[in-house]
Amino acid sequence: METSTKERIIEHAAWQFLNNGIKNITMDELAEQLGMSKRTIYELFQNKEELIMESLKYFVQKNSSKLKEIYKSADNAFVALLSLYNSNKEGFLRVNHRFIDDLKKYFPKISKMHEDTKEKNGEFLTKIFDDAQKDGFILKTLNPAILSHLFSEQMDIVFEKSTKFQFMDLYETMCVTFFRGIATEKGLEAIKKYIEENKQEK
Repeated sequence: METSTKERIIEHAAWQFLNNGIKNITMDELAEQLGMSKRTIYELFQNKEELIMESLKYFVQKNSSKLKEIYKSADNAFVALLSLYNSNKEGFLRVNHRFIDDLKKYFPKISKMHEDTKEKNGEFLTKIFDDAQKDGFILKTLNPAILSHLFSEQMDIVFEKSTKFQFMDLYETMCVTFFRGIATEKGLEAIKKYIEENKQEK
């Protein structure tokens, strides 16, 4: 019962923080939304910071599982990368830029943990780039580890609050130029096919 309640709180809080920013959500609001007393939440979490930490862990695990599932179900590694781009595009629409800003400004320790975890997930992403290169979709002259790093770093750019560009325009332009820039002729054909198939699905 306790574990179920704790997981429910974490999942709900995680999405509230992500959608509205961390500072905009109070423990009182979370308790009211969940239909429970604030005391119940504090019996399971020492403070808001601990809840934020657990919420971030929830997202990390969720994203890690999503990445592995995409890789497992895709026709090949390059299609997996394109599918990841598509999946991220849908997910990022739900993210309030204040979430990242609040994390860096008010919770630097948790932000540092997030960066460390991102590096670990980058190892699996590197494997996908490596496999796509071995399959002939990515230029042989490029380093898969560097590609993985650049892809992850560019993801951070789209969350910069100072940008004058619309989020989706920035994200799509970044990804299109990135994938086309690293692709071989075989890779370019795969991109064209992927776009056509996804247009048909819509």
